[in-house]
Amino acid sequence: MKKTIGLIVVLIIMLIALTGCAQVNYEITVNSDGSGDISYIYGVEKSVLEQLNVSAEEFVSSMKEQAEDSSYIVESYEDDNISGFKAYKHVDDLSKDLSLEETFGEEYVTDTDDNGIIVKRAYFYTKYSQTAQIDLTSMSDSEGSITMTYKVNLPAKSRTNNATTVSDNGKELVWELKSGETNSIVFEAIKINVGPIIIIGLMVIICIGIIVYIILKKKHVTKN
Repeated sequence: MKKTIGLIVVLIIMLIALTGCAQVNYEITVNSDGSGDISYIYGVEKSVLEQLNVSAEEFVSSMKEQAEDSSYIVESYEDDNISGFKAYKHVDDLSKDLSLEETFGEEYVTDTDDNGIIVKRAYFYTKYSQTAQIDLTSMSDSEGSITMTYKVNLPAKSRTNNATTVSDNGKELVWELKSGETNSIVFEAIKINVGPIIIIGLMVIICIGIIVYIILKKKHVTKN
């Protein structure tokens, strides 16, 4: 995967220089098969853009190009308070294709197997986990001006996590990333593979049925 200077970091540096407010939401949807959908929203306060007399398109044009170079599909984003863009892409294997370094930059996170989302498949279950460190200690000056979140949607309820907020019966985890701190991301979820259990259950029922049939047949022969 192509490595770039952190996409989120580029935006933050620009916003610190402008002393404006922004919203950065990074989201990963983990699918049962280990694939994933990655998206993020960069939003700048409309009042800041008005003061600069620039459009959101002009402000984030270079970052949109960078996102497209990293295989993201990019579209404009706007709500009542902010304007910017949303980028998203699908990856076939989160264990291999998720890059926090690509997003946050080498200075703030180093890609390792532990930092990424690990998908471990067994016959009866699949485990999804992550133990990541996002070091934003050098961004202390940006406190109060930038809201950053890291969100993970899981296919099963998390058994353990240190998320800021948890919803959807433990499947939706959100971390509020804080400037000036090292942010820890930890979770683990296990999804039971129902298919193999059903197959084994049917085999057991069939075996019991055969045994009962044999026993009844022997009794019938003995009586005769």
